Amino acid sequence: MALSLHGIFEGIALGVLNNNNECIILFIAIIAHKWAESFTLGISFYNAGIQTKIFIKMLIIFTFFTPVGILIGMYFSKSGLLIEGIMLSISSGTFLYVSTSEVIVEEFSSKGSKYLKFFFYLIGGFLTVILNILEPAPISQ
Repeated sequence: MALSLHGIFEGIALGVLNNNNECIILFIAIIAHKWAESFTLGISFYNAGIQTKIFIKMLIIFTFFTPVGILIGMYFSKSGLLIEGIMLSISSGTFLYVSTSEVIVEEFSSKGSKYLKFFFYLIGGFLTVILNILEPAPISQ
């Protein structure tokens, strides 16, 4: 359910954008990690021993959440900059929540390679800061 909710909000973020370059970048980011989400979900269902019919239904439902989010975002994209900002803020918040409370906690709770994981965690944070510095300022509309 958490991944489906995350899918809605990543779809909203994509649907609310009006700049083609930003849409392409976010689309690539979404499809770049969607396979990993699906793979993880499939492994979780398999390990839980969920029946194949229920497994397939749940995956189909999971796949529809991002397109539904895109439609919601497209609906709100015409509502002005305030609504667009609110939608992007909620979407960004879910990205941060999933990464910090779900992924990072689980990774650091396992015993293997903690220092190596922490090193790459810091590298990821550093690269994020660098990308934000290098990103050109948006042009006012």
